[in-house]
Amino acid sequence: MHKLWSERYQCPVFFHGNDCLLLPTWFSVAISARHAVSAVQESVDSYTGEVRKEVVDRLVKKTTVTQILSRLTTFLQWVEEYAADSKTVSLLTHHNLPDKILNFYINDVLIGERGKGDSAIAQTIMTLNAYYMYLAQAGLTTAKTLFIKPSFKDMARTNTKRRTAVKYLTPELRSILYRHTNSIRDELLLKTGGELGCRSMENLGFVLKDFNVGSKKHSGMLSLFAMMESNPKQMEFEFLLQGRFSKGKRNSGGESRVLYIHRDLLSRFNKYYDLERPSTDEDNMFVSNSSTVVGTQISASKACRVFKVVRDIVLKKQEKGLLLEDGQKLEIDHTHHVLRHSFGTDKFWEYSEEQGMRVDDVTPTSLVYLTVAALLGHTAMGNNVPQTTINYIRTCHIKKHFEQ
Repeated sequence: MHKLWSERYQCPVFFHGNDCLLLPTWFSVAISARHAVSAVQESVDSYTGEVRKEVVDRLVKKTTVTQILSRLTTFLQWVEEYAADSKTVSLLTHHNLPDKILNFYINDVLIGERGKGDSAIAQTIMTLNAYYMYLAQAGLTTAKTLFIKPSFKDMARTNTKRRTAVKYLTPELRSILYRHTNSIRDELLLKTGGELGCRSMENLGFVLKDFNVGSKKHSGMLSLFAMMESNPKQMEFEFLLQGRFSKGKRNSGGESRVLYIHRDLLSRFNKYYDLERPSTDEDNMFVSNSSTVVGTQISASKACRVFKVVRDIVLKKQEKGLLLEDGQKLEIDHTHHVLRHSFGTDKFWEYSEEQGMRVDDVTPTSLVYLTVAALLGHTAMGNNVPQTTINYIRTCHIKKHFEQ
């Protein structure tokens, strides 16, 4: 499941493969145009004491619309993943999901597994209520009763506390994570973050066939495999990650950027393709190996899910003293995104040394920052640039501490 920005309707459009998902797309068009959501309002008759319920429209800000559509995307991606191991749940019939499944997502998944706090849960409940009320008014489903279960309320409050894990993983700790995956595919889904700086969603951009951007032709992964075989001394290969697979303003996709893939990493891609990847016509490198959806494109959040599974395995081994005592320790607050930030930190440090600069002296206009920004697909302009630079300076100091 993915979404693309529609210039015509000025809102995201949802897709499953090449097919448009009509229901969330209709909702997206409606809420983006009206800036309003439908909700149930209760009132008490002052004479009879009767409680009356009516559906009313409530105006919402543009930022709230963006927030709702983002939460809806996260939910639909989870449905896609959950459906892979379910005989009763399907993304195409998600409008008929029972309250039990929706509340399982809110409580067990978001609070229990993903560590979401009160604010995130409140936004999710608002989103799902608005979406399913919209569908109910169209006669496509019924209104839902969504809530936080009593046993999860304290956990949600605890999750609200600020995360304290450092935003950097040493190369040694990253290597431990890679080694604890159970497939070449999952190893690569982590390595694209830690070795190439990719977001989870950007793993959908590793296409097999050659492609055109504008009038220029670019090599797909199959061409890179052939290039590697015919050039045994070449150690680095360029792959263009198309902006439509990346993060950008208003869900429209980001800027295309070049990924520099080391020969060793490209060899692992090749090994996955030759030995493990199911036979399929899917153009994406990474596909599902689940029996119910084998050979279909993975979800945009798959790498995040893989990271969580591997993180929990490594944490248990740490607790039992089964890993080396020296070096950085993994923490429960570490997420997949810290792999990308670690890659950026390493490059920030590397380029600072090449330029003969102290990391503290790097500014948002320096070559060091601009180079790292290009590698990660960050904007080199805007209000967030100074803070981003400060973040990398801070994690460079953390890196230095671990290397001493």
